[in-house]
Amino acid sequence: MHAEPVTPAEAAAATREQIWSTLTEGGRSTLVDSPPGAGKSTLVREIGRRAHRQAQVPIVVQTNDQADDMVRGYIADQRRGAAPVRLGRLHGGDYLPPADIRAEQGLSFSKSINDLRDCDVIVAPAAKWATVDFDHSWPFGIVDEAYQMRSDALLPIGAMMSSLLMVGDPGQLAPFTTADDTRFRGRPLSPVETAAATILTTQPETTRLALPVSWRLPSHAAHLISDAFYEIPFTAGTQPHQRRLRRGVTPLHRGRAADAVHTAARAAWAYLELDDVPMPTTDPDAVQAIVDVVEELINANITLEDEYGTRTLLPSNIAVGVTHRDQRDHVRTALQANRARTGLPVDEVVVDTANVLQGREFQVVVVWHPLSGRRDASQFHLDAGRLCVLLSRHRQACIVISRGGIRDQLASHAPTEPVWLGESAPVLDGWHAHLAVLDHLTAHAV
Repeated sequence: MHAEPVTPAEAAAATREQIWSTLTEGGRSTLVDSPPGAGKSTLVREIGRRAHRQAQVPIVVQTNDQADDMVRGYIADQRRGAAPVRLGRLHGGDYLPPADIRAEQGLSFSKSINDLRDCDVIVAPAAKWATVDFDHSWPFGIVDEAYQMRSDALLPIGAMMSSLLMVGDPGQLAPFTTADDTRFRGRPLSPVETAAATILTTQPETTRLALPVSWRLPSHAAHLISDAFYEIPFTAGTQPHQRRLRRGVTPLHRGRAADAVHTAARAAWAYLELDDVPMPTTDPDAVQAIVDVVEELINANITLEDEYGTRTLLPSNIAVGVTHRDQRDHVRTALQANRARTGLPVDEVVVDTANVLQGREFQVVVVWHPLSGRRDASQFHLDAGRLCVLLSRHRQACIVISRGGIRDQLASHAPTEPVWLGESAPVLDGWHAHLAVLDHLTAHAV
């Protein structure tokens, strides 16, 4: 008999071995769900290292940046003592290799798959794999970010690989199209569905597993994110006492921004609620509240404590997550003006939309709530994936800023999006997720 895993590290290791055992049994498809910060990329690289002993392994990612990050991960693994792997980076004609990996030993770049025959692992975006001649085939391949990948992107490459490991985060933003998709809605094999969902539909025998531990989210956050956004639960890899924020400066005159930072340092969450007033997308009071919180975070000389040691919270460790690009632009402009006035490097904080922040990690995140100031609950603003991304980028604390009235807003406005026969209504999942999150945030209001 094997002993049951008793620590998060043991549970994660046992799951990786279960995944490898499933792959060696020879099934056509395996889908692995990964919560935020669960080691998805690490798993992909590890499986690639193991599988290349039998045959060359193609790895399909979604963007050039993701492909370069995958290559960087392999290089970092090898510097830490992992078995060396001959890497191939397949790319398009207008691609320029980043300077930090351009001259790495054991890494080859080419526009042609024929130039990479001697490589153990080949990494490329799905769009580039789609240009490879169908004469090429592999016994096994890996698709990273399977929930970001549209079904039509999988179609040209799926036949090249006899079996597939697909890995992705089901709680993140789904892929989208700017084209009119009404002719596809409700169909079981829609080209705008996720690649993961299409595999589950066309390959019902697919083995579905899940990574059980988030190494990013603190214990204060993992439970909420798991319950609100994920079908298969997960836990945090750290204990409450292992991570904390310590203020070095206590303000003489406390304001709501200082209270929010203090609450976040104590409880890992803070909810700064503004007056319940309908406002435009670029609500100036929300912008100012975000700037005040960022200024307080930097001015307080905060020290980070975690499983890796103790260090100072830097502006680059902080992110502001918003819903719209015009919100991003207003916040960035306000932070630049604040630096000109105070001299604090507040403009070094990362400010961007959920779509861009997806996949990134920070110590502290300030979130402009998607429903703040609105008097409707459209599918876009209610999207559970968008809220999940915004609330799951942090390792230490998350501070949410919003106008009041969200609960009444959710209760008073029924979904306005059409419901298509044969298609589930994910907007209802958004309703549940927003209410679950709001219940939690209310306990940490300032």
